Amino acid sequence: MTYTTRFIGIDISKSTLDICVLPQEKYASYPNTDEGISALVNWIKGLDGVERIVIEPTGGYERCLVRALQNNKLALSRINAKQIRQFARASGRLAKTDKIDAFVLADFARRMETDLLPCQSAHEQRLTDLVARYRQLNHMIVQEKNRREKKDNPASRWIEESLAFLQSQRQDVIEAMKKCINEDPAISQAADVLQSLKGIGLLTACILLAELPELGHLGKAQIAKLVGVAPINRDSGKMRGQRTIAGGRKQLRNALFVAAL
Repeated sequence: MTYTTRFIGIDISKSTLDICVLPQEKYASYPNTDEGISALVNWIKGLDGVERIVIEPTGGYERCLVRALQNNKLALSRINAKQIRQFARASGRLAKTDKIDAFVLADFARRMETDLLPCQSAHEQRLTDLVARYRQLNHMIVQEKNRREKKDNPASRWIEESLAFLQSQRQDVIEAMKKCINEDPAISQAADVLQSLKGIGLLTACILLAELPELGHLGKAQIAKLVGVAPINRDSGKMRGQRTIAGGRKQLRNALFVAAL
């Protein structure tokens, strides 16, 4: 057999995993369950010359698959969904189905340079889950506070009870985050370095460690662009446009904005 470099795109949904392998343009589909993920990983391991696997973030539905692929030492990249969609349009693929999306992801892996997704330890994964819960609680607390502003609201007592519960749970999550950091020497050291910077406290450090796993693996210019705080030039011909930031990880950028203030 002749050696063939293969690129794989996996379109992830709540219930299914749709796969495309290029250049053979071979398709497969597995359920997004523990058994389905195990079968998918074994199928991929049976292929020769897998150069890169590309997925896009799906709000958590990809988490078990990511762990399984990384545990089996498979080269995995996770690309921003907006970037994938722009690539699809530039390639002339305007239609959108699970099969087409899997092809576009594999084609992106074949044509574009991608960085490997850093592996996370068990403590790093736990910290990521805790930060996600902290964000959820913050969102619910803001909603309840807005409801409390309405005058003569017969539900005021229940709103206050709900607020007290949510604020108590948020504090419990913060304590769990502290414990998670203290239990892992590598995370603890990274948190200390981050908190040595003016404006960076425990919560911002936790958000950076959880939502920017590339920190420490990429150069400062790459990190700045990844977050979306790098000034992008807008120059063409004689025009010299104003530098502005664009793209990146919005929630992470919001946290850094507060720290900067």
